[in-house]
Amino acid sequence: MSTAQNGSKPPIAIIETIGSHGGMHYYTDNQAHALVNQGHRVTLYSLPASTDAGARYRKVDTFKAIYGPDPKAIRGLRLIRDLTTAIVSARRWGAKVCIFHLFKMDIFELYAARLCRMLGMKSMAVVHDVARLDQPNDRPQLARIAGFTDLLITHNGFSETALLQALAGAPANVSVIPSGNYIAQFPNPPSKAQARDRLKLPHDKQVILFFGNPRREKGLHVLLEAMVAHRDNERLLVLVAGKMKPDEEAEYRGFARANGLDARVRFDIGHVDDADVPSYYRAPDIVALPYLRIYESAVALMAMSLERPVLASDLPPMRDVIGEDVRGLLFAASDAQALSARIGDLMADPARLADLAANAAHYAANDRHWDVTGRMLSAAAQSL
Repeated sequence: MSTAQNGSKPPIAIIETIGSHGGMHYYTDNQAHALVNQGHRVTLYSLPASTDAGARYRKVDTFKAIYGPDPKAIRGLRLIRDLTTAIVSARRWGAKVCIFHLFKMDIFELYAARLCRMLGMKSMAVVHDVARLDQPNDRPQLARIAGFTDLLITHNGFSETALLQALAGAPANVSVIPSGNYIAQFPNPPSKAQARDRLKLPHDKQVILFFGNPRREKGLHVLLEAMVAHRDNERLLVLVAGKMKPDEEAEYRGFARANGLDARVRFDIGHVDDADVPSYYRAPDIVALPYLRIYESAVALMAMSLERPVLASDLPPMRDVIGEDVRGLLFAASDAQALSARIGDLMADPARLADLAANAAHYAANDRHWDVTGRMLSAAAQSL
């Protein structure tokens, strides 16, 4: 299908199963609007989200009760049911191209790709994680998914290389299309003072934020270990925000307590409501990303979109985003002492944060503008 020949742009269906459950609704809202801006009709099949209000694309809340305490097998059957509903509905609506989002390379993602092909639609799959971050060698259906997908999209060259290596010669069409910023979601963010008032944070401290799921590969333990050397510094506070399993919370609180960090670390455990997200990103002076493994960081782009620099492991995807200490600071991955030294640098020269923040905001607004991403996605869809 080459719609460029007849001058029309193919209608696009975005099939996305995480949504507001895991913060993906910001990304897919931006993606849908970027394609609308390029002249495509777009329908998003996902979960209810705060971004639905004001959407200039068609939204269908399709996925129901696929998360929660019910048995995994029951939730799996619901996911198959809802994927079928979404893809069949997309075909009836007139979609010519489906966009999927790949995280686990499992049978559900394979099923979606196969059904799209069976119904005569082209497909593009955004590969967010080449392999599961918690199980780096587990990508059970990757080659088969690639075989049923017309285009695999990664966000950066590192992920592209990793994907091609993982495919091990299996035929696949792969392209790099960068992710865009999150500026549109927060047109009037609070000031730092307003954000700290909302979150009841002190105004006289340097605040470092760790935001999101603290799975082991996200490196929260590295940040806490790095803080031990600063436990007597009353001007420093680490804010940990996001959902956490009870055993993880017990582990991290226990470490903080055992190492005298109770006064240096605040845990805000639980789901962060969309209304509070801008406050959490605007309240800190810098956002910590002490990752052990990563393919792309939405947290980094969110921080920069809200004019905050990042303190990150020197992994290739982070170097791509940050540069060499241009839009944040890098430290040796997994090295708590190196991170501790970087924290010391910040405390010794807090004025540097303003320059880093300005550079981060400029990068997010210009280099990661969704118009750039939208043009690339549109061109890819029309080429299929």
